[in-house]
Amino acid sequence: MNVGWLREKAVVFGWRKTKAGKRGEPLPEDNEGPPDSNRPGGLCPRCEKQSSVEEIGALPLTFDGGRVFERDSTTTPRHNERATVLVCRHCHQGVLVVEEQWTGEHRSRERQGGGAITWRGFYWWPLVGATLHEAVPATVRSAFHEAATALSANCSRASAVMARSALEAIARDQGETKGNSLAAKLQSLAARGLLLPTLAEWAKEVRLIANDAAHDPLSEVSIEDARQLVTFIGQLADYIYVMPFQIKQRRAEKSERDAGKPD
Repeated sequence: MNVGWLREKAVVFGWRKTKAGKRGEPLPEDNEGPPDSNRPGGLCPRCEKQSSVEEIGALPLTFDGGRVFERDSTTTPRHNERATVLVCRHCHQGVLVVEEQWTGEHRSRERQGGGAITWRGFYWWPLVGATLHEAVPATVRSAFHEAATALSANCSRASAVMARSALEAIARDQGETKGNSLAAKLQSLAARGLLLPTLAEWAKEVRLIANDAAHDPLSEVSIEDARQLVTFIGQLADYIYVMPFQIKQRRAEKSERDAGKPD
């Protein structure tokens, strides 16, 4: 992405720019999720590295009918959502985040008391870690992508339910097609040695949290819970599909190199 072009547009449209950090500056507080204006550091959706970001500018998306009085006695339409462009200081690529305005610890649109005004992201493009390796079956990749997409939109219950679907797809792909109980399928996978004890315990957590989300509309699934479930499914897919694929690929490449060596 041409960052210079973004900066030019920031001047043309009057976007607010922030000062770039100096080389060697400390990163913001740890943030396992993607960055936004409120937390200008985190997991970059482009390079998937922990990095700080520079805010290039923002454009309003929604208006609620009210107006904001500016210091020069003019007024501007009041908006609750905006699209913000951030640039990762590690890979120097742009990220788009749709943000919502908060007042204190409440969404500004709720009009519940005062506090500091912040902008907090609820949708990012590109999505963070939404695509699995091509070695993973399409059914698993599809369910996982929906789980990651729901997570990026802060839909934690939907994300948990789709994480469970991805786990079900893995169990079926591994030959566990009989019966309706996911718990029984997971026990069988563990007995066959396909799930190590730690992985089996995590799989149980996915099933329990997702079951609550699916069957109890009042159940709470935190964003952090959903993020951990999606992360686990990704790691499980790596263990079952990607690592064997990469080992096989490396051995095939070695055989080709050995075959090409002179006797």
